[in-house]
Amino acid sequence: MAEALTKILRGIGLNKAISYGVFTRVWSLFAGPVTMLMIASRLGREQQGYYYTIGSLLALQLFFELGLMTVISQFASHEFVNLRWGRRGEIEGDPVARERFCDLLCKAARWFAVAALLLIIVLVPAGLLFLNGRHDSAIDFSWRLPWVLAVVGTAANLFTVPFFSVIMGSGDVVTVNHREMVGAVVSSLLCWAVLGLHGGLFSVFAVTCGSVFISWSYLLRQKPELLALTWKRMFRRGCRGDADDSISWWGEVWPMQWKIALTWIAGYFVFQLFTPVLFRFHGPTAAGQMGMTLSAANALLGVSLSWINTRSPELGKFVATGNWAGMDALFRRVIMQSTAVSLCGAIAGWAMIRFLQQYFQIGQRFIPASQAALLFAAISINVVIAAFGAYLRAHKQEPFLPLSLTLGVVQGLATWLLGMKYSSMGVSAGFFVIHLAVALPVSFAIWRSCRKRWHGAQPAGN
Repeated sequence: MAEALTKILRGIGLNKAISYGVFTRVWSLFAGPVTMLMIASRLGREQQGYYYTIGSLLALQLFFELGLMTVISQFASHEFVNLRWGRRGEIEGDPVARERFCDLLCKAARWFAVAALLLIIVLVPAGLLFLNGRHDSAIDFSWRLPWVLAVVGTAANLFTVPFFSVIMGSGDVVTVNHREMVGAVVSSLLCWAVLGLHGGLFSVFAVTCGSVFISWSYLLRQKPELLALTWKRMFRRGCRGDADDSISWWGEVWPMQWKIALTWIAGYFVFQLFTPVLFRFHGPTAAGQMGMTLSAANALLGVSLSWINTRSPELGKFVATGNWAGMDALFRRVIMQSTAVSLCGAIAGWAMIRFLQQYFQIGQRFIPASQAALLFAAISINVVIAAFGAYLRAHKQEPFLPLSLTLGVVQGLATWLLGMKYSSMGVSAGFFVIHLAVALPVSFAIWRSCRKRWHGAQPAGN
């Protein structure tokens, strides 16, 4: 029995790194309903709307992160081919590659230190203004201080991005996914504790606290030399910028970064605008229903992307060594596995919401099951698109930029106009149709064209 189970797990590509990633998403699938039950029993419908709207507003950190996590990881994967980790986080190996790797981390850390500060300065007043602008009835719960604390926690998390990006790029995906898994569990437990103690919207801050604590604890315990090196180069010696063995930020990183940045910013209008729009035009209750449904959809997306994200460093190393056959073989497995998982999850998610709405009151905290089905179907399409994107970005290129910008504008307008007039039905239908009719066929065409041009071969399967 055990041997048969092992063969099945290997057949779907479930290694240790993916296992941690999948467990994190499975935990989300378990914790999500528990959180939803806690919210339904401890928060009113309007508080629920504020809870999920705050979550969507915190996603504005994308405008400060600017896609650098992906960029740093890709550059680190190319440099770490001839490097290795020491016991306390030292970086050992080829001196030139080591210097470029350290220089990349130093400059990225400086960038994120400034970004974290700007996030607090900009997002706190912007959120206070937006959340204060929609009151159909008297609000008898605290939301201002929870919002401010949640922003500060998000900023603290943001500053950990460069460290875990280089760790991910080095190929140590197990560590990154393990940290994320433990952080997810601790965050959920803290959130439940605050909700259970009638802490209301302070539970949003509790979620960010869990991730902050686990991330910094790991870095201090497992990678103290990496932190010390970064601190020294940031504030004592400064980052090198003109040596032959240093990273040229503007010459090497920026050409890819600005494209990824625009892609991520466009992604906010594609994925995160739903709840704020419904909050603005239809009130906190409608926003809460959409937010709770999106939580389930995002958990499905996270599980499915685990197969893709954990393999991205390997794709980068295949590019660095020019092993196109190995890269294509890995990509075929990854896209098939992640797509199968997303389709099964989409069906299960729709069935669960339909069941809850038929037999339990908590089902009314979601959007109607027919609309949820459209959201889940669009998520499955997005998994395929994400696989194409990971393949192409492994080449340190971002050919999806025109598509991402187009989708950002089209989806943003559709969400605003359809959401304003048709509420959650318009938002869900617009999301599905645009992904099916525009995003999927165009992304495949871009992948096919770039692969042929860059590898000098016909696309796989032709």
